[in-house]
Amino acid sequence: MKRIAIIGLGVIGASLGMALQSARPDLEVLGTDIDPATMQKAMEMAAISRPLLNEDISACDVVFIATPLRIIPQILMQISEELSPGTIVSDVGSVKSWVMKQYEKYLPPGVSAIGGHPLAGSDRSGITGADKYLLQNAIYVLTPLATTASEKIESLKDLLAETGARVVILSPDEHDKMVSKVSHLPHIVAASLMNKLEQHQGALRLAAGGLRDTTRIAASNPELWEDILLLNGIAVVEEIRDLISQLNLYQQAIENNDRTSLCQYLATAQRMRKNMPLSRSSLEYSADIVAIIPDKPGIIGVLGTLLGEAGININDIQIMGVRDENEGSIRMGVPQSQVQVALQLLRDKGIRAWIRD
Repeated sequence: MKRIAIIGLGVIGASLGMALQSARPDLEVLGTDIDPATMQKAMEMAAISRPLLNEDISACDVVFIATPLRIIPQILMQISEELSPGTIVSDVGSVKSWVMKQYEKYLPPGVSAIGGHPLAGSDRSGITGADKYLLQNAIYVLTPLATTASEKIESLKDLLAETGARVVILSPDEHDKMVSKVSHLPHIVAASLMNKLEQHQGALRLAAGGLRDTTRIAASNPELWEDILLLNGIAVVEEIRDLISQLNLYQQAIENNDRTSLCQYLATAQRMRKNMPLSRSSLEYSADIVAIIPDKPGIIGVLGTLLGEAGININDIQIMGVRDENEGSIRMGVPQSQVQVALQLLRDKGIRAWIRD
């Protein structure tokens, strides 16, 4: 594989280009976007090698369509006559059954259609939200047509593995039902919480981490999500009905002062959340340390140097908050086998630290 094209250089398209250019310097990554400023930024960020021209498409081994869903049919009509037999066409859309129908409708014979959906993203839109490491350890679903040659599927899998993504093969229908549960419904829940608070904005003064964490995805692009929810409407509506039934159980338990049922529901939720698979395999054997540190320039570098000189890698980090007393808390993930050593090093430096369950 020598050349690929990326049509649409938003968060996913640009992140894909950055990851592939970094992992495969020999691969020519061409790209295009309707926004000239985005094209310029893509070059500056090393998301593409150079702009994609119409005459380039025939020589591309893979064409990725990374546009909003509603634009995919238009893109397919534009490029269909330029595609060469053997070319792989894929996308990054969050709905697959509808997209695969568009492939069957618009792609010429000899072109391999393989739907794609990287389960990674950002609440920021546009190329400035792109990240070379966005796809690392992320699940990347592929939904090939039944007629797609196995060697083409393996070729695309091998390419995407270069980004660090974990490729999973599903049917389009399987994909759409699964993501309606773990992606599409959660977005509606987050959006609904913020919709409800529109009439109670005074309460937002009391909003802490729980509400912010729960509603983070509500800040995503509304037009993008309009397409996703409508094009996977049947599955999404079924999930909404199921959620309403679940909320009714909570309502009944509270109205009836039914402590047993309420505790059972909450305990089940707690267990499910604690057992949720980690998105990064490296974190399976990681332990969290919380430390209280002074709020001053260079302090994170000091921590990194202190642990690094002892051969301890910080594999995850989060600034949890800064207090008025010129100090703040930070969470660091370190290998479980080294957590006690890391804890003692911090304490020896006068840093208050403990292991978080």
